[in-house]
Amino acid sequence: MTIRQKTARTLIKNRKIAETGIFLALFLGIAYAFSYIPNLEFITAIAFFSGLLLGWKRGLFVALLGEGIFSIANPFGSGLAFPTLLLAQLLSFSAFALLGAFSRSYIPEMARRKPAVAGIVLGIHGLVLTFFYNVMTSVFYAVPSGFSLEQSAAGIVAGIPFYLINMISNTITFSVLITLLVNYVNKHYPHYFGG
Repeated sequence: MTIRQKTARTLIKNRKIAETGIFLALFLGIAYAFSYIPNLEFITAIAFFSGLLLGWKRGLFVALLGEGIFSIANPFGSGLAFPTLLLAQLLSFSAFALLGAFSRSYIPEMARRKPAVAGIVLGIHGLVLTFFYNVMTSVFYAVPSGFSLEQSAAGIVAGIPFYLINMISNTITFSVLITLLVNYVNKHYPHYFGG
């Protein structure tokens, strides 16, 4: 291997480390900035987009470490007080990043050819992921806390207005913002999607 090849490999490795760090910093900065606004968050989209842009390994790293730090050092109480809730959060954010990574196979091309369709598909992703997160965290909190099945169901039903706010905002975020970001990357940085 020549010096030029070694240098190129080192530069690529360093770029990947920097990109991952930037996504993690963005995740945490946005998480804490919006922590005092109920049910409005952008970290679901960041976890998904990190998987979409960086691939499954680095996306999973950003999602797990970001959500782990945010949950454990949450201003409203540490996730360590409810280990099952912390587990639900970590599993959910892992799913967000993995779905983002899986979406690399169709979203970039779809956004290039049919941006409106990509917006609808991404909006559905945001809706389903947010619903999944809300159900997972509700169940993983209520059942181990000693609530009966009826009490757990009543808690989920009572939380529907809050869930809806979160689901609608994430649907819009995924549909509009992620579609715009994917198109921007397609146009200016196509190498991220293999172009």
